[in-house]
Amino acid sequence: MTHRCWGRRPVPRCAAGPAAASSTAGSEAGRVRVLVTRPQPGADRTAARLSQLGHEAVVMPLFEASVTASMDDLPTATEIGGLIATSARAFDMFGNQSVSESGYSGITVYAVGAATAQAARDAGFAHVHEGGGTAEALLQELVCDLATVSSGADRTCSPDSATPLIYLAGVPRTPMIEAGLSAHQVSHRVVECYKMNKISYSTDIVKTDILSPAPDVVLIYSANAARAFCELASTGSFDEVIESAHFLCLSAPIAAELPLGWQPRVTVAKRPDKDSLLALLSALE
Repeated sequence: MTHRCWGRRPVPRCAAGPAAASSTAGSEAGRVRVLVTRPQPGADRTAARLSQLGHEAVVMPLFEASVTASMDDLPTATEIGGLIATSARAFDMFGNQSVSESGYSGITVYAVGAATAQAARDAGFAHVHEGGGTAEALLQELVCDLATVSSGADRTCSPDSATPLIYLAGVPRTPMIEAGLSAHQVSHRVVECYKMNKISYSTDIVKTDILSPAPDVVLIYSANAARAFCELASTGSFDEVIESAHFLCLSAPIAAELPLGWQPRVTVAKRPDKDSLLALLSALE
């Protein structure tokens, strides 16, 4: 029977993260077939990592990114109180342009996590605040920093509350950041700088090539990917192929996008990062 993509429920708690995969992960007993759904080029990097761990990876990106803005779409440096980024892809907009020569390098960047923070540094930004890994945590940190500024305390990485923050956003997205900033009356502007375009797959290709043999594990990296995979499973009628697959998700909100019937086979990473997600593989029975 085909599961429907409704009847979702929040995951009650994050699963405790196991220890990192050991060198014995490549034994036949521990070898699993893993479906990687993240966009390229990250999908190939994950596949290579899985191969090193002794697993079999099959790549099926559900989205591909396109850059929709450039540095010319930003205000001047003096008109920016700080940059907010919830994805490393936000910094693709700078391309080969020099952040330093344009005067942007001194702007504080509020990055959601380690990968996004590194992308900001690679782009040439000198002051990067690395968040706790989720949009919720980043929003809390921003609001806290603004409250610190208002109190008159000195804090190096605090945004200037009198100058708008610029959110380097993607499409589609959950409007948590801008809604939260608005709720706290924080001056900000959204610059949509990249778009995630859904990739179409024929049912025949999915069933006969990608899902044959059936994967033991499906890695889900975003809420958009969770919804896309759910839609693909429903329209392609391949629920029976993945009826025993485990779904490993980067966060609880992502896991909550999966159908109710799949939830007993869903595990959430202890931390919203790729190492924690892959570490879950060692806990599978």
